[in-house]
Amino acid sequence: MGIFYTPIDAAFDLLMILLSVVVLFREIKHIPWKLWREPGVFSAWCASLIVLTLVWRMRVHVQADLHLHLLGVAILALMFGRALASFGAALAVIAYTGEYDGLWLNVGTNIIMLAIFPCFLSDLILRKTQRYLPQHMFVYLFGNGFFGAFFVNAATGLFAITAHSLLLPSPPTSNDAYAYMLLLAWGEAFLVGFLITIFAVYKPAWVFTFDDQIYLRGK
Repeated sequence: MGIFYTPIDAAFDLLMILLSVVVLFREIKHIPWKLWREPGVFSAWCASLIVLTLVWRMRVHVQADLHLHLLGVAILALMFGRALASFGAALAVIAYTGEYDGLWLNVGTNIIMLAIFPCFLSDLILRKTQRYLPQHMFVYLFGNGFFGAFFVNAATGLFAITAHSLLLPSPPTSNDAYAYMLLLAWGEAFLVGFLITIFAVYKPAWVFTFDDQIYLRGK
């Protein structure tokens, strides 16, 4: 859902590149280095970036430079937290741009759209559920793994489609694109909920946002 092949206003592109660099550098202090050094975690993070890049390539064409595909960032944010997920998704944007001959000037816009925005939104939902909902494992799995993932995917999809309409000199986006995007977001939410449940049970070291002390203590 990024804008990889159509030129945007150069001044806007440079502003987005600057903004994305500033945000990513600010995220460095939030990276949980201790968790990242656990056995197998770095390999899982790297593999996730490769899968993410390939998933974005499995897409359905809607109109000029607008494609619908699985987002994959919601589960990345739940697994590795906001900071590492933001960096990972940003690297996936760069890898996709290089591998599939995208426009490098658009990389900042795509990082904001496909990496920073969904990761910050996922982190916001996580913090709100921890604050206002019971601290229970099923609240985490359903509130964040399913409903939270759906909200992140749907909001990012709406953001991306709206950005296409505003930034590109193309015909108005069909309403069908919004409908199909929401259906795709709903389907991906089931997949995220399923996978995050498996990882939380069998590979808890991969799920930074699932804290035993919060969700399992005294249960």
